[in-house]
Amino acid sequence: MKRSMTMGLLATASLVLTAACAQNGFQAVAVTKSAATVASCQAVGEVHANDLTPDYDIQRDLTEAVRNRGGNTLLITADGARSGTAYQCSMPEATAQAKPAPGR
Repeated sequence: MKRSMTMGLLATASLVLTAACAQNGFQAVAVTKSAATVASCQAVGEVHANDLTPDYDIQRDLTEAVRNRGGNTLLITADGARSGTAYQCSMPEATAQAKPAPGR
């Protein structure tokens, strides 16, 4: 009885962890320096890299902070910036049709 209860708890914990990773941890975050790129997006807050973060991990910290705020785009002012603004931008509709090439 005790073993089946432990296995059930482990299975539940595994599902919760998997759902959290799928929902948050592996979502791509676009990074831009152009305010025009995020002009039609919704700002979800400022993000900052930890002061102790090495330069080579700053972008990782910032994109993780963007995901944690529910965003999918990071606006920075310059390469190597330790802070930026998180945005939630809508994705183009998959059903949008491309215009035919001229002469076709």
